[in-house]
Amino acid sequence: MTSIGNIFQQTNPYEKFVQQLVELESQTKLKLEQQQKTHRERKDALGAVSSSISKFNSKLTELGDTGNNSFQPLKTSSSNESVVRVHAASGIDRPSTYNINVERIASRDIALAGVMTADGFELAAQGAGEVTLTIGDKTETLTVNTQKEDEGGNMVDMTNSEILNAFADQIAEHFGDHAQANVFQVNDDEVQFSIQSLITGFDNRVQFDGATGVLAEVTTGINHLVDAEQLNARFTIDGVTFERGQNNISDAITGLNFELMGESTGNVQMSVDRDLDDARSNIDGFISAFNEMNKTIRDRTFVDAENDRRGALQNMRSIRNLTLNLRQTGLLPMESAEEGQLARLSDLGIGFEKNGTMVVEDADKLTQMLGERPDQIAALFTSEDSPIAQMKAQSEAYTKANSGIIASIEDGIDQQISRLDNRIAAQDRHLERYEQQQREQFNRLQQIITQGEEQFNQLMQFQQSMWR
Repeated sequence: MTSIGNIFQQTNPYEKFVQQLVELESQTKLKLEQQQKTHRERKDALGAVSSSISKFNSKLTELGDTGNNSFQPLKTSSSNESVVRVHAASGIDRPSTYNINVERIASRDIALAGVMTADGFELAAQGAGEVTLTIGDKTETLTVNTQKEDEGGNMVDMTNSEILNAFADQIAEHFGDHAQANVFQVNDDEVQFSIQSLITGFDNRVQFDGATGVLAEVTTGINHLVDAEQLNARFTIDGVTFERGQNNISDAITGLNFELMGESTGNVQMSVDRDLDDARSNIDGFISAFNEMNKTIRDRTFVDAENDRRGALQNMRSIRNLTLNLRQTGLLPMESAEEGQLARLSDLGIGFEKNGTMVVEDADKLTQMLGERPDQIAALFTSEDSPIAQMKAQSEAYTKANSGIIASIEDGIDQQISRLDNRIAAQDRHLERYEQQQREQFNRLQQIITQGEEQFNQLMQFQQSMWR
């Protein structure tokens, strides 16, 4: 239902004047809203700056972790990967070479029962049976019946194929993660039972014990394709002979993980070498993190007076000066460095452009230092008095959760936004009252005009009646 106020707005000839007056009165609110928008843009910009600084700090933490070997990374290789593949050398701290000769790799135990007629009843004649099966650390007693109930409810003998499949089902139920059993259709008439361990090595061989009835018939004389003593891998490293139940080897050489793939006819070389490409990538990651932070700060603190353009944080000198201060710190030497030791970024061929961008000014020098003095480069990232450590301390001062520089600035902005919220809400209430007052005044004016018109009309009517 249309309210009286809405009807008045639709019919009041002074409505546009009311709206114009309210619009003029709203200028204070608009200014407050613009201030609020500016503060929120500043807060968003601070969030972006804080994120970029945190990424820079995280990169420095990563590179300063001595366990990462960031500047002495190692890579592994094999002279013949069809014999051995080297996966990792996390526990080795220097280049090394090992000669390995693989006599045999670890294999799974596979056992086959004799071939028999699928539709025959030789097994049923042995009666129900049981057997204890052990594979690895798991032992179970399995039972198989030799009769089944037919459609008429009578017990009848099961065929050889049905009994073998029942045995395979028992193994699947009890040894699902340890073994696999199958009944193969050898030809149109014959089947053969097979069981194999799913885990390599002597300790995980297939062992039957205490078989009775039909299962004694199936398991007695079962043929293992590989002699149990040959299930383990056997290999020699630098003259030392090893036997293992698996092909993934992590306990032969401390810190080296490798996988046996096949037998060898002679020595195969496993190598652990310095990885200069990875070391350079870590330096590039440090430079990239700094430059991302530098660009983020510059993009939000720039001042373009000629075109009247400014970043959201252009008035925040503490933010604007961060990368300048970090650049100046990066040019300083490490006080604890001994004579001839790498002491500053410039010793690595790293410098800065005028806009604060960090660059590799001498790639050959950096490559040479990575190859010859990786430990001294690591010291620049780990020593407490190094320029990089000081850069990290300076940047961390900005991102501390509660007491950092950015957190303090954000708190101040939040307070200003809160105060503006209150002032804008007060303006909303004021404008609502102001609009109501203007309508009431124009309403009274309209009433006066209406009354005047009525009185004028009455006077005219009286005058006309006198003329008659």
